[in-house]
Amino acid sequence: MTAPKAITFDCFGTLIDWEGEIQKVFKKILAKHGIVDADTKALQRHWENRQFDYIQEKYRPYKEVLKNTLPMAFGDFGYPFTEEDCIEFSESMGQWQPFADTKEALLELKKYTKIVLITNTDDAIITESVKQIGVEFDEIITAEQAGAYKPSHKGFHLALERLGLDKSEVLHAGFGFKYDVVPATELGFKTCWINRQGEVRPVDVQETYLVGDMATFALLIKAMAETESIKWEKELVK
Repeated sequence: MTAPKAITFDCFGTLIDWEGEIQKVFKKILAKHGIVDADTKALQRHWENRQFDYIQEKYRPYKEVLKNTLPMAFGDFGYPFTEEDCIEFSESMGQWQPFADTKEALLELKKYTKIVLITNTDDAIITESVKQIGVEFDEIITAEQAGAYKPSHKGFHLALERLGLDKSEVLHAGFGFKYDVVPATELGFKTCWINRQGEVRPVDVQETYLVGDMATFALLIKAMAETESIKWEKELVK
């Protein structure tokens, strides 16, 4: 095992608690309409599917995506909503919080490799999200810059171009299997599925590595780097 020269990350669901934070926003909006017993997890999962289909149609700014897809999911469930609710949702993303292990794991990873974001959002939103994370990234590629959302390959190609690296030198890590593991595998990247929720693999594509959280992932990369270092030390002794 050789440590990658760069790790490209999915952000939302991998570093930031995408599912939990969306469920909080939905719970808050529904409570304003007197609905306090809704299954916000089911609603969030349904919204995610609607959103995934919507972003495949054409590129739209992600705030627009958020604003336009809330009515789809809420309408499917028969839940009331207002224009203000849609705006509230679209404006909330930059404040969504990272997982507890994210910052420490990223700081550990920076000792061994470059860290990069390939993220399905706008430049303005990710600027706020990076503030929440509290770690500086070596490169940030957004859907706004690529003009397309993952699983499009455009963001991956843009990352390689900016890094000046071959795909063999990069590992892509993400929670979003169909957003991240599938397209990265199609391009020939090594991948790590950071499966925080213990999801069942949705399609017949095999990730290179599988871990349950960022802390474990950092340990994996550290082990790769240390193994490589020991190998070189032995070669020097010869």
